[in-house]
Amino acid sequence: MSHLLVNQKVLNENYKETCQNMYDSLTRQNYKSYIFIPYNFGYHWILLILSVETGNLIVFDSMRNPKSAIQHILDPLNRVWKKFVKNNKGRGQWRPELNVNMDYQCARQQQGTDWCGYYVCDYLHIMTPCGKATDEDTRMSQMGDECYCTDWINAVCELAGFILNEILDPRGEFYHDGHIHRGLPSSS
Repeated sequence: MSHLLVNQKVLNENYKETCQNMYDSLTRQNYKSYIFIPYNFGYHWILLILSVETGNLIVFDSMRNPKSAIQHILDPLNRVWKKFVKNNKGRGQWRPELNVNMDYQCARQQQGTDWCGYYVCDYLHIMTPCGKATDEDTRMSQMGDECYCTDWINAVCELAGFILNEILDPRGEFYHDGHIHRGLPSSS
């Protein structure tokens, strides 16, 4: 599900439309094993992974917030899930309510850092096997604290800052507006 269509801001501003967007996305992707939902609330990113086959919703939160902190997304997701199950009877053996699991091991964000977005991107990378034959347990086990080091994350943050400031910013030294600029034709 797109983080542009499902986040705390749009959920607060247009609850009904956001729920419909979630339902439409679930309906379009119901044949998949997992639906990834990168979710932003209060300047914090988490990753929700919906196992369509089992109705499990796995929450990866590097700050280990309590369930109550994300109840504002869990309630509409559960409402959408119930509607999906009701409207798709006979197409699968789905549980009537989502089973929310917040106990999966994932990297713990250090106090005072803003690495949650990095972690969500890394979780997505780990969970998409890119053609490699790995099972869910193997991928999940890679999400513990041991695979992150400060130097690695700082290097990635520095690279992201360079891309943002020097390539994407129109004032950056390496910015390109997408147009091909040709010199004037020669006068010879």
